[in-house]
Amino acid sequence: MARYKNIKRTASVRHAIKFWWNIVKNYDGIVYDQDFFDLVTYNLKRDEVAAIIRGNLSEKELKPLVDAKVEPLELNRDNIGFMLKRIWNEKPLRKGCRVVLKIMRDRILRNLVPSEEDVRFEHRFAALCKFLGLDKVESSLFMFMYVRSATVFDDLPESEDCSNRPLYYSMAIDRSYPEVLQAMSRQGRLMRYNCMTSEYWFNQAEFGGYFEGMDASPLNERYYHADESEVLPWNFFGKLARDDGAVLKEMLTARREGGRLNVLFYGAPGAGKTSFAHTLASEAGLKSYDLLQGEAEGKNISAETRMAGIQIFNERMVSGGNVLVIDEADELLRTTGGMFGARARGGSEKGVINTILDGMKLPAIWISNAPAEDMDESVRRRFDYSVHFHTLTLAQREKIWRNNIRRLDLGALIPEASAAALAERYETSAGGITMVLENVKKLNPDSSHAAELVERIMRPHCELMHSVIQDGKGKPAADYSLEGLNIKGDVGLDRIVEAVRNFQGECGGKAQSSQADRPRMNLLLWGPPGTGKSEYVKYLGDILKTKVVVKMGSDLLDKYVGGTEERIAAAFAEAEAEKAILFLDEIDGLLQSRSRADHSWEVTQVNELLHQMENFDGVMVGATNFFDNLDQAVLRRFTFKIEFGYLDNAGKRTFFERMFGTKLNEGEATRLDAVANLAPGDFRTVRQSLYYLGNAVDNSMRIGELEKEAAIKRGARSAEIGF
Repeated sequence: MARYKNIKRTASVRHAIKFWWNIVKNYDGIVYDQDFFDLVTYNLKRDEVAAIIRGNLSEKELKPLVDAKVEPLELNRDNIGFMLKRIWNEKPLRKGCRVVLKIMRDRILRNLVPSEEDVRFEHRFAALCKFLGLDKVESSLFMFMYVRSATVFDDLPESEDCSNRPLYYSMAIDRSYPEVLQAMSRQGRLMRYNCMTSEYWFNQAEFGGYFEGMDASPLNERYYHADESEVLPWNFFGKLARDDGAVLKEMLTARREGGRLNVLFYGAPGAGKTSFAHTLASEAGLKSYDLLQGEAEGKNISAETRMAGIQIFNERMVSGGNVLVIDEADELLRTTGGMFGARARGGSEKGVINTILDGMKLPAIWISNAPAEDMDESVRRRFDYSVHFHTLTLAQREKIWRNNIRRLDLGALIPEASAAALAERYETSAGGITMVLENVKKLNPDSSHAAELVERIMRPHCELMHSVIQDGKGKPAADYSLEGLNIKGDVGLDRIVEAVRNFQGECGGKAQSSQADRPRMNLLLWGPPGTGKSEYVKYLGDILKTKVVVKMGSDLLDKYVGGTEERIAAAFAEAEAEKAILFLDEIDGLLQSRSRADHSWEVTQVNELLHQMENFDGVMVGATNFFDNLDQAVLRRFTFKIEFGYLDNAGKRTFFERMFGTKLNEGEATRLDAVANLAPGDFRTVRQSLYYLGNAVDNSMRIGELEKEAAIKRGARSAEIGF
């Protein structure tokens, strides 16, 4: 039974009748489904059909069907589809049946009076075909696929599958099979422009609204639009503009009149990739166009639509002077498939995206937040130039704050001098900084409340984006001192400070060729928990006025093969860009002995860390509670290996009096000396636990709590694992 379709629009039915008649002319096989004749059923009455049959086929010709024992023909009672199917399938009557059907076709067409909407429909279709550059065969196929979905003309005369559909389509549009086969191939415009599905059906989701007149947006704006935003000044991008930008300007300028050039900007989100792309295009004298992204004007934009948009732009805008900016290209460039351990997420088909990259006739800048490893190697090697955008450094953030304050004329509310403090406090993206300052500009607060407004807007943004707000926790405790720490060995912590200062001061930490043996500055801090390792790194950064980039060992571990190595390299790159001390806490998780490795990736991550330590021009500090687990080759890479031990008696008394602000009498001191395995962290834990007890706390209670902390450690060491 035929499904309900839109049969009211005259233009659709007229086209459907034309295609249906072509099949009637060209097909000579059995009709298995009477629905093939639904166009007649829905447009003529049974009496009309019966009269036409009687007027053109004699009783003698119809007699075998009328007298048949099974399903005899009854023109006064049978439905139209059944009558026509019975006559068609009687081979001797087929020629006469075509005469009957031609008369019915002509009568239906005479009854269809075109309306103004039909004229608009024809104009829309002609404009679409012109925009897509479809030839006559492609245009006919496109219309045929549409009317099959929009009218009751749905079923072909024989049971169909994907393999024989092009043959029937060639009958419907009355063109040769090879022509149709080529037009419907994967290389043809209909498939590349997402006009039809892989099963050769009309893409209703993509073009249905346009055909029906419900989507009146300009055709090009369905795929791309000219960038009209105000571009940032070239010098805004500093080193990026001077280095990569200089090369890219030359490459883009050379393609000003057209020619393939695929450029990839990838890496950390919010690092200014899109802004740089538009400024770069402007500097090269090109007009930039943005490919529509995931959603526009309430419509979902699929990856298939975006790929179609790239190819349409590539054909229409090839005259020169244009560049296509393909933002949020992660899904397009991330190909499907992959071996075990690879990043097997949804993406485009590798062959399709490679064909698009190879077929570009003008420059395109692809922008992705995904790591390079998410792209197949065959995709990556098709880019003529690539720029890896890292997380913004402190210096870059400061410049962005400063430039935006100047650009938005906010100096009276937020002095440029505050840019350094803002950059240090909010470790956010360029987009986040711009968003906050633009909102401050619109709200126009009193100057005394501007800083508060920045905080009120920036804090939820940082929380949303998982960006860090530096609130002073990276600083050492106010009462921190090196005095009292139990450092084993001949080199004290104060001398380590001077050694690092000397390293930083000598040529900015860059090794000179005349100093072949000049060692790197890699420090290993080891010892039991709470003995002061992490606090010392904070102290080191504070006293040397150097930022500390902290990475826990667990932060760098990745479940994907190669992911940990990638994160290790990124951590060193971030610290080097920031000219910061890189602190790898719990480093034993990354540097366990390779001799005990069960998997190849456990070896490769140690090798990567060794490589980075050898080539790092900054200060790297590693801390561990498990010295014996570390790889021996790694240990040789540390310039200083500093053991933090439990406090000796003098250290216990020093920390007791400093932490609690009280003096010990002789008996209390003796009792404290007897408590083994105390670390500075234990004193802080006890001070915090007793904080709200006020004056009711005395030294005896404090020592008692310290004894409990020490007992917990002894219990943890002696406990047995069992069931």
